[in-house]
Amino acid sequence: MAQVAEESMHEKSTAADEIANGFAHKPSAGSYYVLAMLTVIYSLNFLDRTVINILIDPIKHEYHLSDTSMGLITGFGFVMMYSILAAPVARWADRSNRRSIITGGLVIWSGMTALAGVARSAIQLTLSRFGVGIGEAAGTAPSASMISDLFPNEKRSSAMSIYQLGPVFGGFLGAFIGGWVNQYYGWHQAFLVAGIPGLLVALIFRLTVKEPVRGNSEAKKVNTAQAGVGETLRYMASQKSYMLLLAGFCFTTYTQFGFGAWTAPYLGRIRHLNSAQIGTYLGTIKAVAGLIGTLAGGYLADWAGRRDARWRVYVPGICSMIAGPAVLVFLFAPNSWVSMGGFAVISAMGPVYVGPLVGVSHSVVKVGMRAFSTSVLYLIAEIVGLGLGPYFIGAFNDQYAHRLGVGVIRYSMATAAATTFLGGVIFIIAAQYLKRDMARTLAE
Repeated sequence: MAQVAEESMHEKSTAADEIANGFAHKPSAGSYYVLAMLTVIYSLNFLDRTVINILIDPIKHEYHLSDTSMGLITGFGFVMMYSILAAPVARWADRSNRRSIITGGLVIWSGMTALAGVARSAIQLTLSRFGVGIGEAAGTAPSASMISDLFPNEKRSSAMSIYQLGPVFGGFLGAFIGGWVNQYYGWHQAFLVAGIPGLLVALIFRLTVKEPVRGNSEAKKVNTAQAGVGETLRYMASQKSYMLLLAGFCFTTYTQFGFGAWTAPYLGRIRHLNSAQIGTYLGTIKAVAGLIGTLAGGYLADWAGRRDARWRVYVPGICSMIAGPAVLVFLFAPNSWVSMGGFAVISAMGPVYVGPLVGVSHSVVKVGMRAFSTSVLYLIAEIVGLGLGPYFIGAFNDQYAHRLGVGVIRYSMATAAATTFLGGVIFIIAAQYLKRDMARTLAE
């Protein structure tokens, strides 16, 4: 009996290593086409979500708002509806046609972004942000679930990193569209230009992409049935690596969205750049540095992860920690050139964590839980990062402006240095539980 048990454990361990190191089918050209389309859609997701960041000061001046109010509109205006709908939509995506769900979401968030261009009050603008949140609840989780069914475990971090170029390209487009269109035509027109292209992409995606077979990328046949909500939540909570990844996501997402939302106002108020200059500098640096960092980080995570699965978490953890000092360089550098150098490091290191860690999270939950687990990961992290981040920095600015003057924004944004470093530390801790949790998922 002892020998049989030992052989059984050896078989499970070997299977777990195969899943960790990758022995599954090779992705087809069609898989890469779907990945490319999902990346384009994610770019539009971030374009529509973040174009408002470049426009904070023009909107603030037109509607006579405080930094606290702009933080609420920028963050909670989006997160409120997103947080209500993300989990139910993900549950729907775990059992229904994800292609159609993504298409519908893209139409909604693109249309609501365009409607922000005709807003004539802060209330109308906030309502349009609610609409963007409704649409984007149908974006990331179903997309990540589709990618995991198209790419096996050993290719998943790289595939997710390619998908994470969406925020890089979206940030590039948002900076340029927001900066240049606002400079010459006004912020209302910037929202119109940002929103309309998504409607065309939605039609192309719906007509050219097929729904992938669930579990198709796994090295062995797996159970693709959807578990109940209670069972799913209990399973996720019992996986220490998943819970630690979630905690780390909250801190790094604060840096991504809280710091990111106030970067353009910082450059305007402290470095005295105009809207077009801000869009050019931010867009160019985000595109170049973000492209290099995201792709290199994903490749490195997969390459090192073939030898030890924990490196799929170590790599993004180390990159997140490196971004911390770069935040301080950006904010307190003696001149704009050094400051932009710090921003380049942030843009390269900051986004690395998302793709590999979403891919890893799919390895520690069952196939029928993937979209839901991704939605929980993003939901809680974005409530903290996108909801509280811009609001906290804006409220800090208003609270201490009388003491620190216009330079107050330096100190409010400096909180992002601590959060990204702490998030990286938590990722390193999460890696210690990864192999055990992957083996458990495989065994069940």
